[in-house]
Amino acid sequence: MGKPQYIEIIIRLLLVILNGTIVFYSFTNDYYVNSLGFFLLLAFQIYLFIDFIKRLFHDIEKSIDCLLYNDYSNTISKEKRKNPLHNKTALLLEKHRKQNLLKTSEQLIFTNIIESLSIGILILRKGVDNEIAVFQINKAFTDFLKIPKYHNWNLLQDKIGGLTEFVNQWKKIRHTISLSVNDETETFFIKTSVTQTNQFEYLIISLETIQQLIDKKEKEAWYKLMNVMSHEIINTITPISSLAENLDSLIQDTTVNEDTFDELSEGLQIIKKRSHHLTSFVDTYRKLAELPLPNKEELNLNAIIKATLNLFKQEFSSKNIAIVFHPENNILINADRQQLEQILINLISNCIYAVETVSNPTISITTKEINNRVHIEIIDNGIGISEKIKDNIFVPYFTTRKNGSGIGLTLTKSIVEAHKGIINFKSTPGNTSFVITFIN
Repeated sequence: MGKPQYIEIIIRLLLVILNGTIVFYSFTNDYYVNSLGFFLLLAFQIYLFIDFIKRLFHDIEKSIDCLLYNDYSNTISKEKRKNPLHNKTALLLEKHRKQNLLKTSEQLIFTNIIESLSIGILILRKGVDNEIAVFQINKAFTDFLKIPKYHNWNLLQDKIGGLTEFVNQWKKIRHTISLSVNDETETFFIKTSVTQTNQFEYLIISLETIQQLIDKKEKEAWYKLMNVMSHEIINTITPISSLAENLDSLIQDTTVNEDTFDELSEGLQIIKKRSHHLTSFVDTYRKLAELPLPNKEELNLNAIIKATLNLFKQEFSSKNIAIVFHPENNILINADRQQLEQILINLISNCIYAVETVSNPTISITTKEINNRVHIEIIDNGIGISEKIKDNIFVPYFTTRKNGSGIGLTLTKSIVEAHKGIINFKSTPGNTSFVITFIN
């Protein structure tokens, strides 16, 4: 409060005390009429004093109520802000008003970001009473499930079907789930995470279609492929360009001697070699890009495997590689013979390379048919595939072998997928397994 308010309060208090003293003196000396008059005056002074205090703190109390209920409509006039207490209250109100505007703006940006995502997002909030509320839900989520955009959990939980199971678990999950959407079953990849604050616990659910995951992986693969291709082409063209300039300068030189001819010959050989390398590089790319559709026929899978193993018989013998393949039953499979042989050749070649430095090298092959699905598993006890390169082994031109082309596993995967099959692998030092599954 300012000095004028302090002086006014002191004066009013002094008048109340003085009037009270007069009332007491008049009453003790039996001046009842005077006592009554001064008592009424005292009561009026007390009323004025209370009204003054009430008016003094009215704006402050009103501002505090606004802060309590997030209502920032109250303003304090410039005249009243001359009072330091009113001025500080006005500054506090203004500070919270700005903070609320900032929070609202950030919430709007956050909502717009979530709405712009192509993956479905549902964020649920749970308080200490375990009551669940919908904090955020975006359009992609409701579009995936073909449901209205409910912000009431009691209404929403009846519409999301099997997702309620993951909500009840309320923990971090990565899972593939099949949901019924308009009487059709669709497969999604669901990922959940939990975040804790002082008051609430949040469950963040993201939903992606399998096609979205495939598209994402394809984009990553193409990005890596473009990097490899640009690197390979630049590495080939740069020395060719440099050599061409050097040879041109030699040809322009009038004093051509035997050493110059030797240098010209060597340069032309390098250009020839690098050009051949670039041609080979483009040719291997063509094999990937122009892979023909499989010409399927009914084949005896075990017979194909035996025939392919015979191609490596001499190499197995020279490198002391033990082969384990004892098929019990004949398995018939609809596949392209040449492409199936190419798959086996590529995988067995990789196994031979992997076991080169181990003692007692062994390659084992098993085949089995379960529920109209044919499984081929090829295992070696070699060096294994390190964690660093596991994400890249199917990327075109990626290789760890000195003379490798880098398309063996890429071509294998393309052939398997052209047959509507899948290929998976798992690897630890001393045990690497590739499993191919065909739908028969």
